[in-house]
Amino acid sequence: MKSQLKTHLVEIVKVVSQTGEVIEESIQKHKHLADTKDEFFLGYSALTDAFMEMSMAEIRIFGYLLRYAKGVKFDITKKLRLDISKLTKVNERTIQNTLPSLLEKKILVKHDSGLYQLNPRFAFIGSTTDRNKELKTIIELGFYYH
Repeated sequence: MKSQLKTHLVEIVKVVSQTGEVIEESIQKHKHLADTKDEFFLGYSALTDAFMEMSMAEIRIFGYLLRYAKGVKFDITKKLRLDISKLTKVNERTIQNTLPSLLEKKILVKHDSGLYQLNPRFAFIGSTTDRNKELKTIIELGFYYH
């Protein structure tokens, strides 16, 4: 069965000197595939369902984390909340108050270490094998979104 393209991303990283000269440039192409049309549809329909239940502040915070978290575990410090606030125009205190609802909706996962992670059901960059490992961990922790 033919795989369906889920996402395609070209990542260009440039190292530039103080004079503006490009010292180094790397280009990485990322493709994430779903094996069937059903898998492709289910991935996006679950995210669409989640968006329908989210407030504007939750969507903006999620958007920020999609852009900068890139599938890693992170700590939500006051500095990070201020950075999120600056870019999303959401008050820092509102961000602090919104975190529990993102956890409740299983958009965000909090590990025993105290670090957070976007639920890989909705956002993951990496191989299918790595995503499946992360999903297994999330399911074992009871954070899978239905």
